[in-house]
Amino acid sequence: MDDKTVGLDEKTVSDALEGTLPWLVPSGLAAEALAKLDRPLLAWIQDPEYNEFDSAGFYADHRERGDKLSKLEKRIATLPVRQSWRMERVWTPDEESSEAYDAAYEKASVTIDEQPLHPRDLDAYATIAYEVAGLHQNDEDEDGFDDEDQDVPGDLDLALEWARAGVCVLQQSLPWPFRDVLLYSELDNRPAHRILFAYADLLRRRDPEAAAVWFTALVYLNPNDNVGARFIAPDGPRDSRF
Repeated sequence: MDDKTVGLDEKTVSDALEGTLPWLVPSGLAAEALAKLDRPLLAWIQDPEYNEFDSAGFYADHRERGDKLSKLEKRIATLPVRQSWRMERVWTPDEESSEAYDAAYEKASVTIDEQPLHPRDLDAYATIAYEVAGLHQNDEDEDGFDDEDQDVPGDLDLALEWARAGVCVLQQSLPWPFRDVLLYSELDNRPAHRILFAYADLLRRRDPEAAAVWFTALVYLNPNDNVGARFIAPDGPRDSRF
């Protein structure tokens, strides 16, 4: 028997997997991070009675306002109602965190490639990745990250390793394939979006085609798209970059 006939055909599989978060095999820094991870970040479905996400209704509101949907958005608008998830958040200590939190964070921190960080702090992986690349990461209250056309003055390979490690930590917490939503409007979900965007943003500087599926997945994950992934994803409002 021809092994190509076993299971679903390639187009069916491709269509079914569009918009799912790709799965990264942990290696290098990612494997080191997972080895030092005491437990995955918690992730849960919110009350389905009140927290379902209706893509068709969401985009219908956009049409009523006169917005023209891209091919990508039209495909997402055909999805059935999906469940909304929420992530546990571990944040990097700042001027607003308490002394008790700072002490707990430091106690739980590990060293990965000579960098101290809490192994579940997704923002830390994104921040280190951009620092290693020598790129500017916008403040938390701003959408998106650095200019795609800016040269990478730092070590892009190592930066990708750090971003990959953060994504691998995140993917321990969500089922695969993940077809539901993780809305950016939930404050605790934002570190997940930032590490995913950081990985996609750095990857497109090396391999735009490989990065495209990540930007597409970010729009499926959060159709409101607070980080601007739809402007980079193929078939989005502006897809000339791929």
